Amino acid sequence: MSSSAAVAELLAYGRERIARWRVAALVLGVAALACTAQAPRGPVDVLVRTTLAALLVATFRLWDDLADSDHDRARHPDRVLVRSARTRCFWFVLLALAGIALCAVGVFAGPTGLSLYAILILLLVFVYHGPWPRPARFMRDQLVLLKYPVFIAMLTTEGFSWRSTLFGAIAYLLVSVFDWRDDVALRVNGVGRRLGVVLAVAVVIFFSLAAGRG
Repeated sequence: MSSSAAVAELLAYGRERIARWRVAALVLGVAALACTAQAPRGPVDVLVRTTLAALLVATFRLWDDLADSDHDRARHPDRVLVRSARTRCFWFVLLALAGIALCAVGVFAGPTGLSLYAILILLLVFVYHGPWPRPARFMRDQLVLLKYPVFIAMLTTEGFSWRSTLFGAIAYLLVSVFDWRDDVALRVNGVGRRLGVVLAVAVVIFFSLAAGRG
């Protein structure tokens, strides 16, 4: 694959999977919840958090698409990444984005943010690439969605305070509901498991509120 063809594929992927209104809404939602969890110091702080949220969402969306390529070949055969003859360039971009995100999180959130970033990376390596049998699809999706509460914690300087835990749980609930709505298989099956997730998140929200009032 020539360099120009690789660049064209990357741009096509970006238009298809990143430059979409849903992703923009997700970035703004994550940034807004983070700013609600910890009040920003001014407009520049809001801009920094929103930019970092965009970087994190794009990085981990690319990783999810790469890890999910076998599944997407059956369900979304027309996607750019699925049709790509070689995915090495996408992995290089992922590594570059992950490195940039690491530096940005370190500058913004310090050691606490770096620790959360490392934990998130280890969790997703476990889910995506572990040598053990991959979790069932429902469980896998719920584990992957844990990245959003971690994003919100990283976008504060306090890590998992009671407020960031509360708004992280709200983010997790919202993206889970959207995921169920967007996935026909999830809408049809696993009602009990879905209710279990909702109840678990509700418990987290309750105890976060209790901690904040205590």
